[in-house]
Amino acid sequence: MNDVGLVKALRRSSGLLAKSDIRSAAATFRHQPFPQLGLAGMLGDDSAVVPAQTGQLLLACEGMHPELVEEDPWFAGWSGVLVNLSDIAAMGGRPLALVNSVWSSGEEGISLLMEGMRFACDRFGVPMVGGHSNQQSSYQALSVSVLGVADGPILSARAALPGDELWMLVNKAGGFYRHYPFWDAATHAPPERLRAQLDLLPLLAAERFVHAAKDISMGGITGTAVMFAEACGHQLILDLDAVERPEDIHDEAWLTCFPSFGYLLAVDPSHTAALAQLVLRDSTLICCRVGHFALGDCSVLLQHSGATHHFWDGSNALTGFGCVR
Repeated sequence: MNDVGLVKALRRSSGLLAKSDIRSAAATFRHQPFPQLGLAGMLGDDSAVVPAQTGQLLLACEGMHPELVEEDPWFAGWSGVLVNLSDIAAMGGRPLALVNSVWSSGEEGISLLMEGMRFACDRFGVPMVGGHSNQQSSYQALSVSVLGVADGPILSARAALPGDELWMLVNKAGGFYRHYPFWDAATHAPPERLRAQLDLLPLLAAERFVHAAKDISMGGITGTAVMFAEACGHQLILDLDAVERPEDIHDEAWLTCFPSFGYLLAVDPSHTAALAQLVLRDSTLICCRVGHFALGDCSVLLQHSGATHHFWDGSNALTGFGCVR
């Protein structure tokens, strides 16, 4: 092959042309998320530079459900950011930066995912600093990861103790999003409220009002209760009659939804008054006692209308990440 032919072949290289898939991200996210870092902090290098921290680093990742990515890519992008920020807050941390991996069959399929992520990043004030883009895929998929830091105590779910009260903290100012089991209390909320609520969990940890927590995930309140009991290795009694909810929302929908901003908290009874007093400052929040932890295996009992029901047998693993004795 002569020199001209070699140059043409190199120019047509699939490896080179595939790099143009990155342009969608470059057109979407801010190129200098941390101006104090100068050139080294700009996007586009092989990895992102994040300002130095003094606390304990936290790392989380979420892959979005394929049906949601296909049916509502904007909301999938938004949710990919939201659920990661919630995971960091649940540990008593604050988010520092996000990365994403996106697969699609072309630029059109990826644009709404990008727009949803950018909207969430702007609302919460957390930058997207890198990732992976593939626009030659036969399917659409999204995964988002987040780096965070805990400046104070870690709110590990394994720290719950017998005698602790179980409290629920949820933003009620929203509504169900389309036909999905998502209580959307965030897409139309003021950014300052979203950021203040995200800062609430680290504050509760620092004040030691809460010493263990679990983000209410897609398993809903009842599913998250099982994961909480499994992590700490103690019995959890959940009083369904005590679970407050917005008006005109029926039990099953509320108990099984992902509530945008929602956590189960383990609280020493001596701290419950201070917890309630602090949270009362935000009228959009529900903060109520919904049960307690007791000696016994990691089973979950549900109390409802004067009856007690065995919801989960502690001898059966759900996630497989149990307590450490």
